[in-house]
Amino acid sequence: MPRAERSGRGAARAQGGAVNTRLALVTGGSRGLGRALVTQWQAEGWRVIELSRSAPTADSVRVDLAQPAAVAQALAEALVGIDPLSVTELLVLHNAGTVQPLGPASNRPVGEVIDALNVNLVSGITFLATAMGHFQSCPGRKVVAQITSGAAVRAHAGLSLYSAAKAGMDQFMRVVAAEQALQPHPFSTLSLDPGALDTDMQGTLRRAAPEHYPGAAAFAQRHRDGALGQVEAVAAAVRRLLASPPSPLGERHHASPPRG
Repeated sequence: MPRAERSGRGAARAQGGAVNTRLALVTGGSRGLGRALVTQWQAEGWRVIELSRSAPTADSVRVDLAQPAAVAQALAEALVGIDPLSVTELLVLHNAGTVQPLGPASNRPVGEVIDALNVNLVSGITFLATAMGHFQSCPGRKVVAQITSGAAVRAHAGLSLYSAAKAGMDQFMRVVAAEQALQPHPFSTLSLDPGALDTDMQGTLRRAAPEHYPGAAAFAQRHRDGALGQVEAVAAAVRRLLASPPSPLGERHHASPPRG
């Protein structure tokens, strides 16, 4: 299995020097909502370890999220030398996702089906499980979360793989919440729905061929109407919910910016 690549500055920091007591771990932090979250956390002094294929920051880890075992290994290696007891605040967020391939699963090659489920579901589980395993003994404030979607609870023709994975992640988080309630140092657990955002993913949906995604025209109209959420504002709403997780734990919560 290939080893994950880390930037020189990030690797040096892991081998020596103090570990920031506020630590955020996130997948898909190279663009869109994930990138906004990374930038905002860093501006507040958090150390952020980000996993993605492009690995844009000093503490990024380059890994393909279509390979769940590599994701678990990459995160485990990134956490070597970080004493769980030294972390006073920990945020763990699975944000990465893909709506590809669009269209009925019966029309797609098996490899594409597997890759989509790996990115959206299996890598999310291996990422969160690896982080929880490393930091379970940490007595500080700990939150583990995932970015979900309305597609997890509503049927959209053409999004069967994405929808199935998001629904699976929602249920995984509910069960994790029940399991964490039995731990002496539990993680707070939640799923966050950011709504429809003006991101590359939305661009993919509104440009899709109708035979692959019949809802493309409606998404294009929402974009023309300015009805899509803005990434920076939604990222701030996500951060507020992670800072003070609402009840019930393990359930879905909307990350909506305040109006007015």
